[in-house]
Amino acid sequence: MNRILITGGAGFIGAQLANKLSENKKNQILIVDLLKKKGGIPYLNPKNKFIKGSILDLKIINKIEKWKPNIIYHLAAQSGGEGAYDDPKSDLLTNGYGTFLLANLAKKINCKKFIYTSTVAIYGTNIKKIIDEKTEVKPDSLYGVSKYSGELFIRQILKQTAVKTYIFRVFNTYGPGENLNNLKKGMVSIFCSYIWKNKPIIVKGSLSRYRNFVYIEDCVKILESSINNNKLCSFEIFNLTSEKKVYVKDLISNILKFNNTKKYKVIVKKNGTPGDSFGYHSNNKYLKKKFPKIKFISIEQGIKKYFEWIKLLPKKQNLKRYHPLLVLKNKWEKSGLCFLYRV
Repeated sequence: MNRILITGGAGFIGAQLANKLSENKKNQILIVDLLKKKGGIPYLNPKNKFIKGSILDLKIINKIEKWKPNIIYHLAAQSGGEGAYDDPKSDLLTNGYGTFLLANLAKKINCKKFIYTSTVAIYGTNIKKIIDEKTEVKPDSLYGVSKYSGELFIRQILKQTAVKTYIFRVFNTYGPGENLNNLKKGMVSIFCSYIWKNKPIIVKGSLSRYRNFVYIEDCVKILESSINNNKLCSFEIFNLTSEKKVYVKDLISNILKFNNTKKYKVIVKKNGTPGDSFGYHSNNKYLKKKFPKIKFISIEQGIKKYFEWIKLLPKKQNLKRYHPLLVLKNKWEKSGLCFLYRV
Protein backbone atom coordinates (compact mmCIF):
# COMPACT_ATOMS: atom_id res chain seq x y z
CA MET A 1 0.00 0.00 0.00
CA ASN A 2 1.37 3.41 -0.99
CA ARG A 3 0.64 6.30 1.35
CA ILE A 4 1.12 9.30 -0.93
CA LEU A 5 1.30 12.92 0.11
CA ILE A 6 0.71 15.55 -2.59
CA THR A 7 1.42 19.11 -1.51
CA GLY A 8 -0.41 21.49 -3.81
CA GLY A 9 -2.65 18.56 -4.66
CA ALA A 10 -5.69 20.73 -5.45
CA GLY A 11 -3.81 22.94 -7.93
CA PHE A 12 -3.52 22.79 -11.70
CA ILE A 13 -1.07 19.89 -11.98
CA GLY A 14 -1.62 18.51 -8.49
CA ALA A 15 -5.37 17.92 -8.83
CA GLN A 16 -5.00 15.92 -12.01
CA LEU A 17 -2.05 13.98 -10.62
CA ALA A 18 -4.03 13.15 -7.47
CA ASN A 19 -6.98 12.03 -9.58
CA LYS A 20 -4.76 9.78 -11.68
CA LEU A 21 -3.10 8.21 -8.64
CA SER A 22 -6.54 7.69 -7.05
CA GLU A 23 -7.43 5.24 -9.82
CA ASN A 24 -5.11 2.70 -8.20
CA LYS A 25 -6.86 1.16 -5.18
CA LYS A 26 -3.47 0.43 -3.62
CA ASN A 27 -2.84 4.16 -3.18
CA GLN A 28 -3.97 6.15 -0.15
CA ILE A 29 -3.63 9.86 -0.82
CA LEU A 30 -3.35 12.89 1.42
CA ILE A 31 -3.66 16.37 -0.12
CA VAL A 32 -2.25 19.48 1.55
CA ASP A 33 -3.31 22.70 -0.13
CA LEU A 34 -4.40 26.27 0.59
CA LEU A 35 -7.10 26.11 -2.15
CA LYS A 36 -5.95 29.34 -3.76
CA LYS A 37 -7.22 30.10 -7.25
CA LYS A 38 -4.11 31.73 -8.75
CA GLY A 39 -2.71 28.95 -10.91
CA GLY A 40 -5.55 26.53 -11.42
CA ILE A 41 -9.17 25.98 -10.51
CA PRO A 42 -9.03 24.17 -7.13
CA TYR A 43 -10.33 20.61 -7.23
CA LEU A 44 -10.28 17.80 -4.67
CA ASN A 45 -11.23 14.21 -5.36
CA PRO A 46 -13.58 13.25 -2.49
CA LYS A 47 -11.83 9.87 -2.26
CA ASN A 48 -8.71 11.53 -0.91
CA LYS A 49 -7.91 12.83 2.55
CA PHE A 50 -7.37 16.57 2.78
CA ILE A 51 -5.69 19.09 5.05
CA LYS A 52 -6.21 22.75 4.29
CA GLY A 53 -3.10 24.68 5.21
CA SER A 54 0.37 25.92 4.35
CA ILE A 55 3.52 23.83 4.17
CA LEU A 56 5.16 26.66 6.16
CA ASP A 57 2.91 25.88 9.13
CA LEU A 58 4.68 23.51 11.52
CA LYS A 59 1.31 22.26 12.76
CA ILE A 60 0.59 21.07 9.21
CA ILE A 61 4.03 19.47 9.00
CA ASN A 62 3.32 17.62 12.25
CA LYS A 63 0.01 16.33 10.91
CA ILE A 64 1.79 15.03 7.82
CA GLU A 65 4.41 13.34 10.00
CA LYS A 66 1.70 11.55 11.99
CA TRP A 67 0.10 10.31 8.75
CA LYS A 68 3.52 8.90 7.69
CA PRO A 69 3.53 9.05 3.88
CA ASN A 70 6.03 6.76 2.16
CA ILE A 71 5.90 8.78 -1.07
CA ILE A 72 5.90 12.58 -1.26
CA TYR A 73 5.02 14.64 -4.32
CA HIS A 74 6.00 18.20 -3.50
CA LEU A 75 4.10 20.49 -5.88
CA ALA A 76 3.02 23.27 -3.50
CA ALA A 77 4.53 26.54 -4.68
CA GLN A 78 4.03 30.09 -5.72
CA SER A 79 4.13 29.08 -9.36
CA GLY A 80 3.97 32.26 -11.43
CA GLY A 81 7.00 34.14 -12.69
CA GLU A 82 5.26 37.52 -12.78
CA GLY A 83 3.33 36.85 -9.60
CA ALA A 84 6.57 36.43 -7.64
CA TYR A 85 7.14 40.17 -7.89
CA ASP A 86 3.80 40.93 -6.24
CA ASP A 87 4.95 39.26 -3.02
CA PRO A 88 8.64 38.26 -3.15
CA LYS A 89 8.70 37.24 0.51
CA SER A 90 5.90 34.72 0.03
CA ASP A 91 7.56 33.37 -3.12
CA LEU A 92 10.92 32.85 -1.44
CA LEU A 93 9.45 31.37 1.74
CA THR A 94 7.05 28.96 0.04
CA ASN A 95 9.38 27.75 -2.70
CA GLY A 96 12.57 27.79 -0.64
CA TYR A 97 11.87 27.31 3.06
CA GLY A 98 8.74 25.25 2.40
CA THR A 99 10.80 22.79 0.37
CA PHE A 100 13.44 22.76 3.12
CA LEU A 101 10.78 21.71 5.64
CA LEU A 102 9.36 18.97 3.37
CA ALA A 103 12.80 17.55 2.56
CA ASN A 104 13.69 17.40 6.26
CA LEU A 105 10.39 15.68 6.97
CA ALA A 106 11.07 13.10 4.25
CA LYS A 107 14.46 12.37 5.82
CA LYS A 108 13.03 12.16 9.33
CA ILE A 109 10.28 9.66 8.47
CA ASN A 110 12.49 7.60 6.10
CA CYS A 111 10.23 8.31 3.15
CA LYS A 112 10.84 5.95 0.21
CA LYS A 113 10.49 8.52 -2.59
CA PHE A 114 10.45 12.30 -2.85
CA ILE A 115 9.34 13.90 -6.15
CA TYR A 116 9.80 17.65 -6.58
CA THR A 117 8.44 19.77 -9.42
CA SER A 118 10.99 22.45 -10.18
CA THR A 119 10.83 24.68 -13.26
CA VAL A 120 12.52 25.58 -16.53
CA ALA A 121 12.76 29.12 -15.12
CA ILE A 122 15.90 28.11 -13.21
CA TYR A 123 17.86 28.20 -16.50
CA GLY A 124 16.94 31.72 -17.55
CA THR A 125 17.40 32.94 -21.11
CA ASN A 126 19.64 30.70 -23.19
CA ILE A 127 19.63 31.53 -26.89
CA LYS A 128 23.00 30.01 -27.80
CA LYS A 129 22.20 26.33 -27.58
CA ILE A 130 19.65 23.66 -26.80
CA ILE A 131 19.71 23.25 -23.05
CA ASP A 132 19.84 19.96 -21.18
CA GLU A 133 20.01 18.88 -17.55
CA LYS A 134 23.70 19.89 -17.36
CA THR A 135 23.19 23.43 -18.65
CA GLU A 136 24.35 26.20 -16.30
CA VAL A 137 21.62 27.51 -14.01
CA LYS A 138 21.19 31.31 -14.42
CA PRO A 139 17.60 32.29 -13.53
CA ASP A 140 16.22 35.59 -14.83
CA SER A 141 13.40 35.77 -12.30
CA LEU A 142 12.72 35.70 -8.58
CA TYR A 143 10.60 32.64 -9.25
CA GLY A 144 13.53 30.82 -10.86
CA VAL A 145 15.78 31.71 -7.93
CA SER A 146 13.28 30.48 -5.34
CA LYS A 147 12.59 27.20 -7.12
CA TYR A 148 16.30 26.52 -7.56
CA SER A 149 16.83 27.17 -3.86
CA GLY A 150 14.34 24.36 -3.31
CA GLU A 151 16.49 22.08 -5.48
CA LEU A 152 19.58 22.98 -3.47
CA PHE A 153 17.87 22.22 -0.18
CA ILE A 154 16.74 18.86 -1.53
CA ARG A 155 20.24 18.02 -2.75
CA GLN A 156 21.79 19.00 0.57
CA ILE A 157 19.28 17.15 2.73
CA LEU A 158 18.33 14.06 0.72
CA LYS A 159 21.03 13.14 -1.80
CA GLN A 160 23.12 11.14 0.70
CA THR A 161 20.09 9.40 2.22
CA ALA A 162 18.08 6.31 1.26
CA VAL A 163 15.23 8.51 0.03
CA LYS A 164 14.96 8.12 -3.74
CA THR A 165 14.65 11.66 -5.03
CA TYR A 166 13.46 12.87 -8.44
CA ILE A 167 13.49 16.49 -9.56
CA PHE A 168 11.42 17.41 -12.62
CA ARG A 169 12.20 20.79 -14.16
CA VAL A 170 8.77 21.28 -15.66
CA PHE A 171 8.48 23.37 -18.84
CA ASN A 172 5.46 25.56 -19.65
CA THR A 173 2.49 23.31 -18.92
CA TYR A 174 -0.99 24.20 -20.15
CA GLY A 175 -4.45 22.74 -20.55
CA PRO A 176 -7.91 22.35 -18.99
CA GLY A 177 -8.04 23.28 -15.35
CA GLU A 178 -6.02 26.47 -15.54
CA ASN A 179 -7.63 29.58 -14.11
CA LEU A 180 -8.36 31.68 -17.19
CA ASN A 181 -9.06 34.68 -14.99
CA ASN A 182 -5.41 34.85 -13.95
CA LEU A 183 -3.51 36.91 -16.52
CA LYS A 184 -0.18 36.63 -14.68
CA LYS A 185 0.54 32.94 -15.15
CA GLY A 186 0.83 30.65 -18.15
CA MET A 187 1.45 32.06 -21.63
CA VAL A 188 -0.97 29.70 -23.37
CA SER A 189 -3.64 30.26 -20.71
CA ILE A 190 -3.29 34.04 -20.93
CA PHE A 191 -3.64 34.19 -24.71
CA CYS A 192 -6.56 31.73 -24.66
CA SER A 193 -8.23 33.81 -21.97
CA TYR A 194 -8.33 36.84 -24.24
CA ILE A 195 -10.11 34.77 -26.91
CA TRP A 196 -12.50 33.35 -24.30
CA LYS A 197 -13.41 36.88 -23.19
CA ASN A 198 -13.57 38.24 -26.77
CA LYS A 199 -10.84 40.76 -26.03
CA PRO A 200 -7.71 41.72 -27.99
CA ILE A 201 -4.69 39.53 -27.29
CA ILE A 202 -2.11 41.55 -25.37
CA VAL A 203 1.47 40.33 -25.78
CA LYS A 204 4.00 41.63 -23.28
CA GLY A 205 7.33 41.30 -25.05
CA SER A 206 8.62 40.18 -28.43
CA LEU A 207 6.68 37.87 -30.74
CA SER A 208 10.04 36.22 -31.46
CA ARG A 209 10.33 34.78 -27.95
CA TYR A 210 10.12 31.00 -27.77
CA ARG A 211 9.25 28.22 -25.37
CA ASN A 212 8.68 24.47 -25.06
CA PHE A 213 5.09 23.66 -24.08
CA VAL A 214 3.78 20.53 -22.35
CA TYR A 215 0.13 19.48 -22.34
CA ILE A 216 -1.19 18.74 -18.85
CA GLU A 217 -1.96 15.06 -19.55
CA ASP A 218 1.64 14.40 -20.61
CA CYS A 219 3.04 16.10 -17.53
CA VAL A 220 0.78 14.08 -15.23
CA LYS A 221 1.57 10.76 -16.95
CA ILE A 222 5.29 11.23 -16.38
CA LEU A 223 4.92 12.29 -12.76
CA GLU A 224 2.49 9.46 -12.01
CA SER A 225 4.66 6.79 -13.62
CA SER A 226 7.83 7.93 -11.83
CA ILE A 227 7.01 6.09 -8.60
CA ASN A 228 7.01 2.67 -10.31
CA ASN A 229 9.78 3.31 -12.84
CA ASN A 230 12.61 0.86 -12.23
CA LYS A 231 14.88 2.73 -14.64
CA LEU A 232 15.28 5.64 -12.23
CA CYS A 233 18.35 5.97 -10.02
CA SER A 234 18.37 7.24 -6.44
CA PHE A 235 18.81 10.92 -7.35
CA GLU A 236 17.54 12.05 -10.77
CA ILE A 237 17.01 15.41 -12.48
CA PHE A 238 14.89 15.71 -15.64
CA ASN A 239 13.82 18.41 -18.04
CA LEU A 240 10.12 17.62 -18.42
CA THR A 241 9.69 19.03 -21.91
CA SER A 242 8.09 18.14 -25.23
CA GLU A 243 11.31 19.21 -27.02
CA LYS A 244 9.26 21.24 -29.53
CA LYS A 245 10.43 24.84 -30.01
CA VAL A 246 7.42 27.16 -30.42
CA TYR A 247 7.65 30.89 -31.11
CA VAL A 248 5.12 33.23 -29.52
CA LYS A 249 3.90 34.38 -32.93
CA ASP A 250 3.26 30.76 -33.98
CA LEU A 251 1.53 29.97 -30.71
CA ILE A 252 -0.91 32.83 -31.33
CA SER A 253 -1.42 31.73 -34.93
CA ASN A 254 -2.35 28.23 -33.75
CA ILE A 255 -4.80 29.61 -31.19
CA LEU A 256 -6.48 31.81 -33.81
CA LYS A 257 -6.48 29.03 -36.41
CA PHE A 258 -8.33 26.65 -34.13
CA ASN A 259 -10.94 29.33 -33.45
CA ASN A 260 -11.38 29.98 -37.20
CA THR A 261 -10.31 33.56 -36.63
CA LYS A 262 -8.30 35.09 -39.47
CA LYS A 263 -8.33 38.67 -38.24
CA TYR A 264 -7.99 39.35 -34.56
CA LYS A 265 -6.55 42.33 -32.78
CA VAL A 266 -3.15 41.57 -31.28
CA ILE A 267 -1.51 44.31 -29.22
CA VAL A 268 2.24 43.92 -28.76
CA LYS A 269 3.84 45.82 -25.89
CA LYS A 270 7.61 46.20 -26.06
CA ASN A 271 8.03 46.04 -22.31
CA GLY A 272 7.83 42.47 -21.06
CA THR A 273 6.93 41.23 -17.61
CA PRO A 274 9.49 41.32 -14.76
CA GLY A 275 11.96 38.43 -14.95
CA ASP A 276 10.62 37.19 -18.29
CA SER A 277 13.11 35.02 -20.20
CA PHE A 278 13.44 35.66 -23.93
CA GLY A 279 13.68 32.02 -24.82
CA TYR A 280 14.54 28.51 -23.76
CA HIS A 281 14.47 25.28 -25.69
CA SER A 282 15.57 21.87 -24.44
CA ASN A 283 16.04 18.38 -25.70
CA ASN A 284 14.41 15.55 -23.75
CA LYS A 285 16.85 12.78 -24.55
CA TYR A 286 17.45 11.85 -20.93
CA LEU A 287 13.74 11.97 -20.10
CA LYS A 288 12.92 9.66 -23.02
CA LYS A 289 15.74 7.33 -22.04
CA LYS A 290 14.13 6.78 -18.65
CA PHE A 291 10.49 7.12 -19.84
CA PRO A 292 10.69 5.48 -23.32
CA LYS A 293 6.94 5.05 -23.75
CA ILE A 294 6.06 8.73 -23.45
CA LYS A 295 4.64 10.42 -26.55
CA PHE A 296 3.92 14.11 -26.30
CA ILE A 297 0.76 15.75 -27.59
CA SER A 298 1.58 18.40 -30.21
CA ILE A 299 0.84 22.06 -29.54
CA GLU A 300 -1.84 21.92 -32.25
CA GLN A 301 -3.57 18.91 -30.66
CA GLY A 302 -3.18 20.39 -27.20
CA ILE A 303 -4.79 23.71 -28.11
CA LYS A 304 -7.67 21.88 -29.76
CA LYS A 305 -8.28 19.79 -26.61
CA TYR A 306 -7.90 22.90 -24.46
CA PHE A 307 -10.60 24.81 -26.34
CA GLU A 308 -12.99 21.88 -26.22
CA TRP A 309 -13.06 22.62 -22.50
CA ILE A 310 -12.83 26.43 -22.72
CA LYS A 311 -15.91 26.64 -24.93
CA LEU A 312 -17.98 25.07 -22.14
CA LEU A 313 -17.02 27.76 -19.62
CA PRO A 314 -19.30 30.64 -18.64
CA LYS A 315 -17.58 34.02 -18.58
CA LYS A 316 -17.43 34.39 -14.83
CA GLN A 317 -14.85 34.74 -12.08
CA ASN A 318 -15.73 31.65 -10.08
CA LEU A 319 -15.07 28.55 -12.21
CA LYS A 320 -14.75 25.92 -9.46
CA ARG A 321 -17.73 23.94 -10.74
CA TYR A 322 -16.21 23.81 -14.21
CA HIS A 323 -13.02 21.95 -13.44
CA PRO A 324 -12.40 19.38 -16.22
CA LEU A 325 -12.46 16.52 -13.70
CA LEU A 326 -16.08 17.33 -12.93
CA VAL A 327 -17.17 16.52 -16.48
CA LEU A 328 -19.09 13.27 -16.91
CA LYS A 329 -20.79 12.36 -20.20
CA ASN A 330 -20.69 16.02 -21.29
CA LYS A 331 -22.60 17.12 -18.21
CA TRP A 332 -21.25 18.91 -15.19
CA GLU A 333 -21.45 17.02 -11.92
CA LYS A 334 -21.82 18.87 -8.69
CA SER A 335 -18.56 19.62 -6.91
CA GLY A 336 -17.47 17.14 -4.24
CA LEU A 337 -15.89 19.87 -2.13
CA CYS A 338 -18.51 19.52 0.62
CA PHE A 339 -17.68 15.82 1.09
CA LEU A 340 -14.00 16.13 1.92
CA TYR A 341 -12.31 13.87 4.41
CA ARG A 342 -10.16 15.66 6.94
CA VAL A 343 -7.39 14.39 9.19
